[in-house]
Amino acid sequence: MRRWSISSIVFGLLQLLNWGQKKMLGSLAREISTEKSPPDLRESICNKIRQAILDGDVTRGAWLQEDRVCKILGVSRTPVREAFNRLRGEGLLEIFPRKGARIIDMSATQLDALYETRALIELAYFEKSAAMFTSKDYEQFLTELRDFEEKLLNMPEYSEEWEEHRKGFIRWDRSFHDKLLLSCGNEYWIKIYFQIRGLVIISANSRSYSKETVKGAMQEHHQILDVLRDGRYAKARELLAEHILNTKRYDNRYLQRLQRVQSIFGKAHDSL
Repeated sequence: MRRWSISSIVFGLLQLLNWGQKKMLGSLAREISTEKSPPDLRESICNKIRQAILDGDVTRGAWLQEDRVCKILGVSRTPVREAFNRLRGEGLLEIFPRKGARIIDMSATQLDALYETRALIELAYFEKSAAMFTSKDYEQFLTELRDFEEKLLNMPEYSEEWEEHRKGFIRWDRSFHDKLLLSCGNEYWIKIYFQIRGLVIISANSRSYSKETVKGAMQEHHQILDVLRDGRYAKARELLAEHILNTKRYDNRYLQRLQRVQSIFGKAHDSL
């Protein structure tokens, strides 16, 4: 089977993809070695597509066409199909026979259900988990949060650099929530959490973040960290519930704006 050179892959990307997909698959093509075994190749495809989805480089509802992905990467259908199936199992893709795979999209009803489920999962064992939050954890998360504040609140909004730091802040945000959830010690509850974790991240990256919105989210995390440091776990739980509700409001406003735009210009999704 013919394997394309890295330069050929990059050229194909430039011809076939819009800016968002070029950025995602250009990175993917550069990092995948043609000398890897099929399992490693599948893992590479999975990891890069997953990260692109979670980072918002590929929009919600965008199509990934199996034959085109195979052609660009110079691989057979098998590893791509297996990667798609794995990402479907993670709740990130929907697969349609003879059409391809589509990045998961959510309606207003599904978004409400997601946040209802998220609140239930993250709050159920919160005080038990919070008691495991050490002073070292506090100092680490606080230092990282201050670093993002310095970067995001003191550079031009919506610049490429600002956008990269915004994505980094979203990853930090999820790692903070991960820490609080994983400390509960209930392996079955943790498995349930990971069934929706990807959707929560997709939702976070889909909405339009302004500097004001980012600043508000940072202030909420500061408040949660401060009461965790003081051992006021019931208050921290109350602040977390309010934070999740505020995030839901941001998402709903984003979805409403998107629907208004689509009602005027029509619904269009990128495809690969």
